Amino acid sequence: MFDSDIERTIIVTAIGLWFAHGWYLNQRLQKVHQKLDLLLENFNGLRNYLYEIDPQFDDERRASEAVESDAHSFAGKDELDLRKRKVALGKRTLSSTFLP
Repeated sequence: MFDSDIERTIIVTAIGLWFAHGWYLNQRLQKVHQKLDLLLENFNGLRNYLYEIDPQFDDERRASEAVESDAHSFAGKDELDLRKRKVALGKRTLSSTFLP
């Protein structure tokens, strides 16, 4: 198959360059993923902040406080029913993402 040393050298060099190129692209892709993860974390922080100050979630906050303070024995069920009702109506909840 390999008639001369030049052919063997060219093929081995091409395979070596192919692996080196794959390794380089993998390193760059890892950096891209790190930057995207950071961007998504920042958007999640923004979502948390905006949802924290938005008055449309006051009913959920009160329901969560009732669960935490053990106001009554069905507080957890009430909170769950509230979230299910809001999702059924197409409204956002405190755990909703920015994406629809």
